[in-house]
Amino acid sequence: MTSEPANPPRITTSNPEPPRGGVSWKVVLLVAFLALLGTGAWMYHRTVSVPERMTAEVLRAFREAAQIQPRITVHDRVVFEQTKDAMELAVVSRETHVEREMSHEWLGSTKHIRLRGTYEVKAGFDLREHLLVKIEGRHIRVELPPPKILSIDPTSTEVLVLENGLWNKIRAEELEAELKALPDLARNKARKIDLPGEALQTFQKRLREHLGADYDLEFAEPQQPVILP
Repeated sequence: MTSEPANPPRITTSNPEPPRGGVSWKVVLLVAFLALLGTGAWMYHRTVSVPERMTAEVLRAFREAAQIQPRITVHDRVVFEQTKDAMELAVVSRETHVEREMSHEWLGSTKHIRLRGTYEVKAGFDLREHLLVKIEGRHIRVELPPPKILSIDPTSTEVLVLENGLWNKIRAEELEAELKALPDLARNKARKIDLPGEALQTFQKRLREHLGADYDLEFAEPQQPVILP
């Protein structure tokens, strides 16, 4: 007769406790994912958001300063073409007074003409020419066409002296020639006081004020005229 052991041995299993003080792999993956997401957001902000914002600021500044849209490139990629709404941009206007005098003597007989003209002379830019804005990071380079005299509009013309000689008479074509010479005098006078240069400085100052001091703004030396198609 046999008998079973009173207390048979028990076999138990238990999960080992995770090491204390370690970092879970799930936490590591989460941190890596968040870092990647943050890097992507930063890259988007640098490559997309910032250029778009700068382009919008440049467009706003040009529209407020001159009601025009230039050709704009971002890192040599064209994002806006120049509009053809206006052919010219008049920046400054100056009332200009000129006089012209002519005397001619023939056989002791003298005829005399003296004229005075008042003109409104406008200076600015021909928008059919090269107008480009290049955006590189926070640097903005503006390439303007050379400033020039755009128009000379007469406001008044006076004949101050119109005297015939005894046998040396004033011919109609002579008076007409003297009248036609007045606009050239006004043009030369505007160039002498550098009205085109004043137009360039005025536009640059106006654009800086509208764009603000947040950007590195550079104005390239005006190039020779390049007529756009």
